Amino acid sequence: MSKHAVIPAGCWPAVLRDELAAAYAGEKTVEAFMSRVGTVWPRPFIDTGTGKGKFRAWRKVDLDRIIAPELAGGDLEVF
Repeated sequence: MSKHAVIPAGCWPAVLRDELAAAYAGEKTVEAFMSRVGTVWPRPFIDTGTGKGKFRAWRKVDLDRIIAPELAGGDLEVF
């Protein structure tokens, strides 16, 4: 079963787990987001564990550099 990406009410945290990173990037599902990680989207800055203990997290600023590089500033090379 697919996990649907959701947008939290209010604001975006600086560190985004799978579901929030997918939603922030505009992907319809976590699986769609993950299929583009390393090509379109940067790799997570935290990637530990396996199975149900898997933990991945992206920095919002890293996603911002891809989404709107002219606003984020800095180097685009985040892969």
